[in-house]
Amino acid sequence: MKIPLEGDVAAKIEAKLAKFSRGWTKLDLDPLRRATSFKVLVLCEILGGRTKAAEAAELSDNTLDNYRHGVKDPTYATLGLMAEKAGIASRYLGGEWSFESDSIRIDLFEQGGAMRFPSPPGLMDNPTQPYIHGYDEIRPSSAAATAVIEDYWSRLGLNPDTVTTLLAEGDSMVPTIADQSPVFVDTADRDLADGGIYALRIENRLVIRRVQRLVGGGLQLLADNNAAYPPQEIGESVSTELEVIGRVRSAAIAC
Repeated sequence: MKIPLEGDVAAKIEAKLAKFSRGWTKLDLDPLRRATSFKVLVLCEILGGRTKAAEAAELSDNTLDNYRHGVKDPTYATLGLMAEKAGIASRYLGGEWSFESDSIRIDLFEQGGAMRFPSPPGLMDNPTQPYIHGYDEIRPSSAAATAVIEDYWSRLGLNPDTVTTLLAEGDSMVPTIADQSPVFVDTADRDLADGGIYALRIENRLVIRRVQRLVGGGLQLLADNNAAYPPQEIGESVSTELEVIGRVRSAAIAC
């Protein structure tokens, strides 16, 4: 989709992009933080500039500058508030934003020709939890943030006492789970339901795989990125030595 830019907003975004992108390069920002800074920059200009954007988002000018420079990450709630005030639905924060001559282009995942916010398929059927690159709402550092994430777990039907958060490594479960995405694991569910996604420890190596039970016993561990990772068969005798950490119930997705 495209968001048309009215008046001189496009020119202002272009000028600010030229200014701030030099700093992003100097700081060697990773792609996620650069993307977040770009979204803040765009929303800032749509809202009428630095001062008006800071007032709309209930931020100080310096804090907003830190977000635009990529020195700090905003919370997802802050970015969502800015998008709301700018008239942009928060679900579009999960897309890839790019600047065109007179508009902002937002590319989301497609399914059946329709735009959608990414969500995990299969038996990992709970909604994704949006987060900003700093994992602000995934690794809470305050009582208020803890209440937010525990409410999320509650809505998933999970007991906070049995939930652990792990960081996915590698691309074996792409597109279901991206590299470096936090995943929520229910350590109380270790029954290896056919088709479920589980965090497992095999020979002291932590992996996340989809489980398929084989006729006659044993398991097959499936990577969703099956073109690069072939199935791994675990015999019935070996499967008894498999350490099941728990079932992956939801993954987080970066904005």
